[in-house]
Amino acid sequence: MDSESEYSNEDDMDGGENFEFQEENFDESPQSKTPITKEDVLRGLDPQGIPWSTLGTSRAEYRKQRLNQYRNYENLDEAQRSEVSASSLQHDVSQHNVKHVDCNNSYYSFEKNERLVPSRIVHFQLRNLVWATTSHDVFVAQAHEILHYNYLTGQLTEILKPMQDKGKLQTGRLQISTMCVHKSVCIAGGFYGDMVCVRCPGEQGGRPEVLFSERITTDENAITNSILAFEPPSGALLAVISNNDCVMRVVDVENHFKEIHRAQFDWPVNFSAVSPDGKLACVVGDSTEAAILDLSSGERIATCDKHLDFSFAAAWHPNGDIFATGNQDKSTRIWDRRTWRCLATLQGRLGAVRSLRFSDDGKYMAMVEPADFIHVFDVNSNFHECQEIDVFGEIAGVSFSPDNDAFFVGIADRTYGAMMQFRKTRKGLLDSSHYFP
Repeated sequence: MDSESEYSNEDDMDGGENFEFQEENFDESPQSKTPITKEDVLRGLDPQGIPWSTLGTSRAEYRKQRLNQYRNYENLDEAQRSEVSASSLQHDVSQHNVKHVDCNNSYYSFEKNERLVPSRIVHFQLRNLVWATTSHDVFVAQAHEILHYNYLTGQLTEILKPMQDKGKLQTGRLQISTMCVHKSVCIAGGFYGDMVCVRCPGEQGGRPEVLFSERITTDENAITNSILAFEPPSGALLAVISNNDCVMRVVDVENHFKEIHRAQFDWPVNFSAVSPDGKLACVVGDSTEAAILDLSSGERIATCDKHLDFSFAAAWHPNGDIFATGNQDKSTRIWDRRTWRCLATLQGRLGAVRSLRFSDDGKYMAMVEPADFIHVFDVNSNFHECQEIDVFGEIAGVSFSPDNDAFFVGIADRTYGAMMQFRKTRKGLLDSSHYFP
């Protein structure tokens, strides 16, 4: 990951992977921050509250402009990629008939856009800043704090505050680069190898309990790129942490983040996904390859190398038989655990694949671009059918609820930043025709 590429979503970023509306007619009155519901959308309101009639353009026209002008960020230029690799990618895409994927499906319908709950991105390549714990509870990072929002009560709660129990942090407060939430435990990582873990208060309220607040590495290039908490069959709560110091660590969360496994690489580690049985890890980073590790021995048992650029996303299907990797070459690869072969190659529309998530029931996979597009694939269709969620703005992260009933999208934008909630489409309960106009 680019160590010098920190930015807030209010700044310009070289490479084009940030976007904000530049118009003068937007209404900044209190009404502009009220929630937008599915009923509002049925009455003709834009789901994001964008006043197209005052902007001198239409949604469709602006979408064409965005597709033509957006510049995808890549670390490897054409001179660093072999013609064989480029032609191989196009061949694989063609073989999977990606151009014929049916994107007109609707698995999740728009429910509500909460404009008082925006997210904020502090590093343009890191987009895992949204986590849901129920179909109405969602956590979001905002630079130096983490907030919890409940869609039923409308209550917004600070979970991790600036300067909260600074412990042994490098700067006295955490600059959040990534986060994760598992049940009642929230873990946030920062730019200097800082790590803060809190136990969230229950329904009775109270203050979050700080479980850990220290640096896990003293390396100068120690940005925390991803955190993923998981429970192996043994039952202990573990976390796999990926850092720019070229190390993947597995720590025991409830034993003061005691390190139990580590693996050193020749490149910064951007994301690590653990198989459902807790035995294997798929590790990606500033390399075209994905390394498969045996967590018990630390041995690399396979290398999957088909991408053209650096990878920032990986996810394991709940059945453990397949896993996915997402890359700055604008593609996602689906891999077979039994043969380590690439089964499918999926391409986005705008830019790099920054995040991948499977639903807990294994029916869907969300492929997230840096801005504007989220592709929700039907796994049972062999990824030939999907729902394309079309928004405007930088995407801070997405999350399926554990019961698979809801899907959340965090938008990081100075004007239209918000948390969007979608609900599973059921005949007779939710109208799938209005998820977006």
